[in-house]
Amino acid sequence: MTALAKTTDSDAKAVGPALTPTTTIEVGSQTTFKTYRRRYFVLFTVALINILLPWAWLSYAVVSTYAQELFGVGPTAINWFSTVYGLTFAPFTLSGWVINKFGMRTSLITGGVLMTVGSWIKYAGTLKGIYSVAMLGQVVLGLSQMFVIGLPPLVSELWFEPKHRTLPTALGSIAPTLGSMLGTLAQPYIATSPDKIAPSVLIVSVLTTVGSVLGAFIPSKPPTPLQASTAAQRPNNSFKSDIWAMVKSPEFWMIATPFIMGLAIFNVWASLLFLYLAPYGFPIEDAGLLIGLQTGLGAFLALLIAPVVDRKGWHLAILRVGYTIAGLCYVVFIWVPPSMSRVFAFCMAIVMAIVGTGTLAVALESLAEVLYPIAVELPSVTLWCAGNTLGAVLLIGFSYGYEENGSPPMNFKPAIYAQAAVGAFFCIVPINLLGLFGRKQHQRLKRREAALTTSPEGQQVV
Repeated sequence: MTALAKTTDSDAKAVGPALTPTTTIEVGSQTTFKTYRRRYFVLFTVALINILLPWAWLSYAVVSTYAQELFGVGPTAINWFSTVYGLTFAPFTLSGWVINKFGMRTSLITGGVLMTVGSWIKYAGTLKGIYSVAMLGQVVLGLSQMFVIGLPPLVSELWFEPKHRTLPTALGSIAPTLGSMLGTLAQPYIATSPDKIAPSVLIVSVLTTVGSVLGAFIPSKPPTPLQASTAAQRPNNSFKSDIWAMVKSPEFWMIATPFIMGLAIFNVWASLLFLYLAPYGFPIEDAGLLIGLQTGLGAFLALLIAPVVDRKGWHLAILRVGYTIAGLCYVVFIWVPPSMSRVFAFCMAIVMAIVGTGTLAVALESLAEVLYPIAVELPSVTLWCAGNTLGAVLLIGFSYGYEENGSPPMNFKPAIYAQAAVGAFFCIVPINLLGLFGRKQHQRLKRREAALTTSPEGQQVV
């Protein structure tokens, strides 16, 4: 039996009072983990920046009519703000390489600087009513997000114990969803006319500047690693070899496909929801309220689900059930607009919140576990960036999926049908293939097994 490591008073003094470690001992597995209170500041900062970016992105989407008047353009031109934002995620391998090569702090500072610059450029364009300048700011904002959106699983791995990782990953991963909620709820009430859009963008610009400054104060990693850190045990593979190992894994595609498609469809749904509902007489505020309800409730449920998943190891079971229901929700949504029922619409938003937002962190942690020892930031960045890029591509097509002379005029039935077909197939089928065809052993939680069976000195416990 290997002796347990012990944190002494001299250890605490060596790292200083602000970095005093706390020690968690897993008695059954004889493993000691040393964590630092600073981890909460790191998690808060990463989450804050991920909240602010989507809020900045949605400045025009939920007040499309006023934005059209401000810039003197049509609805398609306003939709391009969402489309361009998603397309900027395409060079995701660059952000993955930056995180892998230079660490979390460099990536966060890079994203923070780009976020601040993009916000102020967008404000200048909004203040002057210059569409091209505002679009340039949106492009810079999009580029900034790919450097920070994939960081939560890495924060969890570096700073938190194995059985407490899904919750911090959930906090960081639902942050973009919370940002979307804040944007969709706040923007219609702040920007009540075309001339009020600029002040609303100014508020976000100030907040993004504060977030960027906070990002400069976080460390790239703990002063000392977790005593049984899986990151420390991970072989020093090249970035290229990790990518190759990831794309060769069938389990990666079975988990990644519903995540990517679910994120893409949600982005399209959030961007076009007003156009889906407006022809049937829904109030203009309902689009923002529905998105806000879905994202807010989904975030709350994700935080409730995460500790249970951590304790029980129910990662893959939650994904199977969640993505299956999510696919069915997009089919049922076909009947929401023509029903002209606000109750039906809000009930659907609640169900979509439970199965959509609630599965984000579980999927990211599942891939970190199943794909171990592949670098944890790689699948995270890949999923977020691919989902946002695909969402932009789908948005281009779905934006033209309307019936100009239909019943009612300008309804989006073709887009809603396409959304249902794509969502149902890609959310339901891949995840339910997981573990079949003799590959059940490949869905083990390998990272957790490695951490809980290794002593502080890196030797296997016998």
